[in-house]
Amino acid sequence: MKNIRKNYKLFIVLMIFWFLLTFSLSLSNFITGFIICIIVTRASYGILYDEKGFKFKILGILDSIKYFLILFIEIYKSSFSYIFRIIKKDCEPFIAEVELEVSDPLAITIISNSITLTPGTLTVDVDGSKLTVITLKDCGDCAVLVNKEIKEKFEKLFIERG
Repeated sequence: MKNIRKNYKLFIVLMIFWFLLTFSLSLSNFITGFIICIIVTRASYGILYDEKGFKFKILGILDSIKYFLILFIEIYKSSFSYIFRIIKKDCEPFIAEVELEVSDPLAITIISNSITLTPGTLTVDVDGSKLTVITLKDCGDCAVLVNKEIKEKFEKLFIERG
């Protein structure tokens, strides 16, 4: 229980996530979620947090909302764009390498997963802060465009938070 008191925020986030996933407010669901969240919180000690707090810098609430809105918009913009390309059979994949300015492993993971969630792009390798991305863009200098889009849309918030 000592670790949970030190990081009650993680426990609360896990409990909220539990209720959102199970969509049930029954007593048995609450007890099960409570026990599982305690286990996960205790198991996360030394990995996600220690006696000093979180090992990773996380985005603030407003930056998180902004990031998820950007991600949501990009997913839908790309979806409609690539539906037409797939129907016209106008898809020619190519590989681009993106060197990120951030070095935080959590930020790199979030950016990499955001790229993969966006239709038409897929992160195939991460080596330090260098991402290898396969994409279906159809432009003359696509590597520069893909690099610019990833940096402006996904990496920007992580650089700003320092």
